[in-house]
Amino acid sequence: MTIEERLNEIVEKQQGDDIIPFLQGLTQEERKGLVPCLNKLEEYYSKFVQLNENTYGTRATSVQHRIINLTALVVYSLKEFRKYEWGINTEELNELIPWYIPSWLDSFFKEGESKEFDGFYGMNYEILMDWIEQGVLTITPSPQTIAKYLVNYLNNTDFLQKRVITLKEHIWYLFQHDCRQNWADSRTSGQPYFSFRYFVEHGQLDRMRVLRESLLAVNRKMNKNLCGWFAGMFTALNPSIEEQLALQPEIFAVLSAPHSRPVNTILGLLKGLCVHPQFRIEEFLNQTSVLFASDVKAVHQNTLAVLNKLAKERKEFRDTICCVAAQGLMSREESTQSKIVKLILTYGETESATLREALSVYTETMLTNTKKELKAYLENNESGHTSAYNEATPAHFGQPDNDSASFVYEPILPIIREDNRIQEIASPEDLIFLASQVLDVNEIYHFDLLLGALVQWDRQQEAKQISQWTPILQRAYKLLINGGSSRNGLLDQLMATFLLDYAKLLVKRFPKEAKELSDLHQKMVQKDELQKGKWGYRNLQKLTIRQKTNQKEKFPVHKQLLCRTLDLLESKEKPLPLLSTPTHIPMFIAPATLIKRLKQYQLANAEPDDMDMQTALSRVALDDSSQELPIILQDLKGEYQRLLSFLLGAEDALPQAPFTHPSWWMTAGLVKSPETIYSEFKDFSYSKGPREFLTGNFVWRTYLHTDSYIDYNKKKVEWTSAILNFDIPESKNSHIVNKDEYNERINYHSYDPHPLVVEMYPLIERYDDIQNDLPRLAWLTPNMPEPLLVWCIRSAIYYPMLNEVREIGITKATIEALHQLRHTWHETSYILEASCMLVADKTSRSYAAEIWIDRVGKGCIDSEHIGKILGSHQHTGWGPLKRLTDLIQQQMMNVSPLHNRELEKLIVAMLAELPEKPIKDLKKLLEIYAELLSINNSKAKDEQVLHLLDVWKGVANLKKTVANIQH
Repeated sequence: MTIEERLNEIVEKQQGDDIIPFLQGLTQEERKGLVPCLNKLEEYYSKFVQLNENTYGTRATSVQHRIINLTALVVYSLKEFRKYEWGINTEELNELIPWYIPSWLDSFFKEGESKEFDGFYGMNYEILMDWIEQGVLTITPSPQTIAKYLVNYLNNTDFLQKRVITLKEHIWYLFQHDCRQNWADSRTSGQPYFSFRYFVEHGQLDRMRVLRESLLAVNRKMNKNLCGWFAGMFTALNPSIEEQLALQPEIFAVLSAPHSRPVNTILGLLKGLCVHPQFRIEEFLNQTSVLFASDVKAVHQNTLAVLNKLAKERKEFRDTICCVAAQGLMSREESTQSKIVKLILTYGETESATLREALSVYTETMLTNTKKELKAYLENNESGHTSAYNEATPAHFGQPDNDSASFVYEPILPIIREDNRIQEIASPEDLIFLASQVLDVNEIYHFDLLLGALVQWDRQQEAKQISQWTPILQRAYKLLINGGSSRNGLLDQLMATFLLDYAKLLVKRFPKEAKELSDLHQKMVQKDELQKGKWGYRNLQKLTIRQKTNQKEKFPVHKQLLCRTLDLLESKEKPLPLLSTPTHIPMFIAPATLIKRLKQYQLANAEPDDMDMQTALSRVALDDSSQELPIILQDLKGEYQRLLSFLLGAEDALPQAPFTHPSWWMTAGLVKSPETIYSEFKDFSYSKGPREFLTGNFVWRTYLHTDSYIDYNKKKVEWTSAILNFDIPESKNSHIVNKDEYNERINYHSYDPHPLVVEMYPLIERYDDIQNDLPRLAWLTPNMPEPLLVWCIRSAIYYPMLNEVREIGITKATIEALHQLRHTWHETSYILEASCMLVADKTSRSYAAEIWIDRVGKGCIDSEHIGKILGSHQHTGWGPLKRLTDLIQQQMMNVSPLHNRELEKLIVAMLAELPEKPIKDLKKLLEIYAELLSINNSKAKDEQVLHLLDVWKGVANLKKTVANIQH
């Protein structure tokens, strides 16, 4: 029996006790000779198969896995081991250690240190130290690796004392690296920091070093919870005044920490320490600029508490203290500004030139009451800072003026401009250069531009240029096999698949010059076949863009455009241009260009692809007022001319029969005016189903939803949450599956054999799979994106507390798309804008504010409409109101007099929708409203708001604020 046959027998018969004696008896040459045999065993036994009716797994049993793993450790080189094995089981390696240690173990360990999974199953601090002491590992693990394993013994004081080096050196690594120490410490049954307090009390750890390291750890780029945990360690050790004084440099460094919890912890200590004669007051005062730059109210309040104590005790510093306190006026929080005013009025001198100068810097952010109370300190500064401010402020600022026409809006630039034109592909060289970038997603229009460029320049390539496609195809294969970068989406996989088809076309045309492409394909197919039966298998041998599947196609429009392009490239006739290729950034088509393209189809007596035509109509820039359009429209005849005359004509232009292609006319009607129902289209099959699927104008509501689950004690636990929901109508072509469940989805189909582009959006079941593709998806229909936005909101913005990577990614992609789009807003766009002001992701909230600022400046947004939606949300508690008030104070307030006027409208409309029972954080919203009334020199006039104010003035904490509004 050969050694190969014997190994097969041991594996097949699961003779686990025989494998080590078998391996011990092999010579070095025999080990190398076993590699091909082991490769086959690896491939066969690691393959996933159906084990029984409902279970899938690998062919190998646990015994067979152990036999193969032990053999791999002895037989394989490092390169071979990486190819077939995920990692090393420490128990299995320990079986071999008495007589064999892989020569490559140190290299494997070192590589694993830089990865999320280090390559060892069952590794812990005890095993690691045993291996080092036994010489199994001859390299020194990194401090981060040691800390990662040591943290699991954080609460075991006996174990931590087992080795001298643990307390002498290794335990200090826990202060330098994020190893989830706070989670490990949470298992100490109400005795946080037990081990550190124990070893400090018994003199086994230097107390001052523990105190110092706990402070330094706060600024070592750890997560906010862990930073708070280290700050808590410092206070848990109850440092004496003398210890705090000795550690002042480290304490002050914490004040610059990126997270607020440790900052507030230290400020709490400083309230007692600051009165000591040895307190370094000047160093603290130098830190106040950082403290007041924080956007956390508690940091401002605690800083002012320390400054108040210092001003009371240290008279010689009072002027400086008042000056640094003035920095807090950057915050528009009324409570913060009132504390600063009180401090300045108590300890500040009106004659102080430095204080006057410090205050003059913040006049723009001062609230009206603040200015009144500090009037004596501001009177003589008008000639300096104030005069400069007045020059930059419109004359009507602060004047009673309700006529919006008095404000000058920013001009809205036309879409079709020379500086906005996408650079044309002018040669085969340009084509190849564009193809080399298309999978990088550098520009949103590269996908579509490449398709148009291929149709135009493919036949003009010379044989010598074909080899330049090799690196492009290498990128395509890499994306399909490995998944691409974090910027790639499913559309890029479609493009990569299309490029493979195009390479096959080049091989047919240029068999000699494209041999490199052919060889590359065969090499990648062979590599892919090794993955057969595994997750990474792509079946490259049969993969084609034309491949049909039983599953729902996520991107039927893009796939159809890719197939259409391939058809044109394979055709022997002179190819006609794609109609949907964009001409202007981001993805618009100049009307004149579309007319010229259609003229070519007209002359060739050829019919455009339906989806290509729909996409082109959806991308036409409707704001083009060129006087040449009516003239060049005369170049078109029949349906082309009537269709474009309707789409590009006056608002009241009506469609003219006959309608040979209903899908084109319906698309044009939706693009021109989504809310208009044209009677001329009444016989179209698209009119049979719910119109909401075509316009995105679904009925929506926010409501309270009760959920429940059964806990470990078999008790029913219920909670209520506010949900944003669209009422999806059911009909013969639309059906809701798993209604009101977490996995609810819509089954929808078009009545027409030529479905509209917008009818494709409901077919996408999982929007979290396509967040990288959302911008390109939105630019299929830039003039009517609402049907897409609805499904994005349903997917990720239905609940305001969602803060997972999935929801954040979709929300960001959706609101970014809204920022770029130039369409006339309808209900769904307003819902998205208002809702994003309340979502959990701060970046998305900031985008929403920027969109509002931009559109207010251009006069193309209804602030009252946004306010009504926000009010409806808050009526049911959809999203914390604090998110909105913080956003208003930080980004939306005092942008300009126009913005203040619109912000007042927004808040009035929002207040009118609120219930009589005060909602949480209503006081802050009313404070902002009062400030806006003062700035705008206006009064509360809305009857519903006046009624609510009368109700709210009876609430103790609102009485003063309501009085400020009603005075």
